Amino acid sequence: TEKRLVTYNPKLASKKKYEIAKQIEKARNLCYSQAKRSEYGDLGKYVNFIDEDGEKAKASINESMIEKELKFAGYNMLVTSEKDMDDIDIYNTYHNLWRIEESFRIMKSDLDARPVFLQKENSIKGHFLICYLAVLLERILQFKVLNNQYSTHQIMKFIRSFKVVKGESKYINVTASSEFIKEFEKITNLPLTNYYLTERQIRQIFNYKI
Repeated sequence: TEKRLVTYNPKLASKKKYEIAKQIEKARNLCYSQAKRSEYGDLGKYVNFIDEDGEKAKASINESMIEKELKFAGYNMLVTSEKDMDDIDIYNTYHNLWRIEESFRIMKSDLDARPVFLQKENSIKGHFLICYLAVLLERILQFKVLNNQYSTHQIMKFIRSFKVVKGESKYINVTASSEFIKEFEKITNLPLTNYYLTERQIRQIFNYKI
């Protein structure tokens, strides 16, 4: 009824072993200070408690549990009902789930989707539809144009900060220079770093198509 896929990540193993070492050190210090059992919390799994009834716990480090934790550090099991799905597809699908969560964070933080100061149902639906479309366009720009080389925060900062002021005959670009803008200009071939912009160049920027 299910398929199980076990993976191993060396970087995750190194990180996990470091965390285990810190927890063991805390557990040892609690043992030396004869701390109460309630003070151990999650660290209790690394300790053998001899006296369970007393206020003070007579404790010793559980070496077998530490050995087991270190042995399996870096391993992860994925369980799915997709029995016919290729292993690599299962792995990639699982590790792309965070992008869905990130998209919701973008709407909540960068796009200020909430709170919603609307009452009519159609207005509320319209509000979130615009937010979803904005996230979609931002994601297309991020992955298809910029090859995922820049974060959402950098892209949104550019969108909010890019400003021009209309002068007597030309537009003046008052946007602060950044590495992102310079790279974006190379990719799109748009005059984003020009100090003076003509009417034609402004139209070129607005009419740019991916």
